Amino acid sequence: MTSPDADAGQEDAPGAERDAVPPLPAGTVGVPVRLAEPAALAVLRPGLRVDLLVAPAGGRPGETSLLAGRALVLDVVGAGATDGSAAVYLALRPDQAQRVVGQPDGSRFAVVVRE
Repeated sequence: MTSPDADAGQEDAPGAERDAVPPLPAGTVGVPVRLAEPAALAVLRPGLRVDLLVAPAGGRPGETSLLAGRALVLDVVGAGATDGSAAVYLALRPDQAQRVVGQPDGSRFAVVVRE
């Protein structure tokens, strides 16, 4: 039996049928990434695997680099936001996370959904 106070202070958001957030796999860190095209967030959901690409600021047009292959999507936040706060949270190895956060200002991130 649970106490009447067990759920106190825990409220579900209206229509809370949100996908469960997968646990952070061992040896990874969670990293928020703002995509160059926020509309891409509409097709992402926790548990998907994506390749994370970057077009570095100051790079040649069409030049991209793979930063992380088959990264696990942990969560998608603010998919409908118009204030630039929308992001996808990815589980990355620490070396991948360093490359992501070390990109110069103005770099553009994109994802490719994988099987």
